[in-house]
Amino acid sequence: MLSKRILAIGDDLTAFQFAKKFMQNASADVSYAMSVKEALNLLLSSEYCLVIMCIQSFEKHNAEIIRLIRETSPLPIMAIVPKLSVSEKISLFHAGINAYLEQSVNISICVAQANSLIQLYLDAKKADNKIYPLVFETELIINPIYRHVIIDGEPLELTRTEFDLLYYMASHPSQIFTRQQLYRQIWGDDLGINGENTVRSHIGNLYKKLADVGKNYIQNSRGVGYKFLPPTGKK
Repeated sequence: MLSKRILAIGDDLTAFQFAKKFMQNASADVSYAMSVKEALNLLLSSEYCLVIMCIQSFEKHNAEIIRLIRETSPLPIMAIVPKLSVSEKISLFHAGINAYLEQSVNISICVAQANSLIQLYLDAKKADNKIYPLVFETELIINPIYRHVIIDGEPLELTRTEFDLLYYMASHPSQIFTRQQLYRQIWGDDLGINGENTVRSHIGNLYKKLADVGKNYIQNSRGVGYKFLPPTGKK
């Protein structure tokens, strides 16, 4: 099995041709996506070490694509770009890229930087015990690092407690949790006099926010507790 996988993204073959020619070898393989949907599907189906994104011109939607990829995975993103202004470069960094190279740069520098990003990622992954995002197809992404929830590509605003409840239950799909279990996990205490009402209130608020965007991930098992039902993939 190949130890390294690289995903090249772009609406032409520039990024792919670069990655295929100079990066693919006995220990690395290169895949290519020409759309955001295709890229997300590949990111969800295989584990990658690096994204190489070819940007032909600076447009706002490129930054949005980078943000969505960043929500999906913590892997490094290297952008191959034309001549950009300082503000445009800053916008790409704010969106989530880790490095950029202008299209006329020396190939040896491109390869060296790509390999450096891959090695940093692999080293960090070995040492990092953080919890990574929960990803359910392309419909739902729950990112505990940035505390973001993305549904069908759009952010969902949650309070800290609502996020903690959703993340905890989504980490155990279809498992039923009593109010006592949830209170102990989220509030770190045994269920007191007002504990049941506290859990019921926050779950109710979370349920309403999900229902407002047409989702019913949280279900009530009458007399028992609550459970998270993951997306089915059906529209």
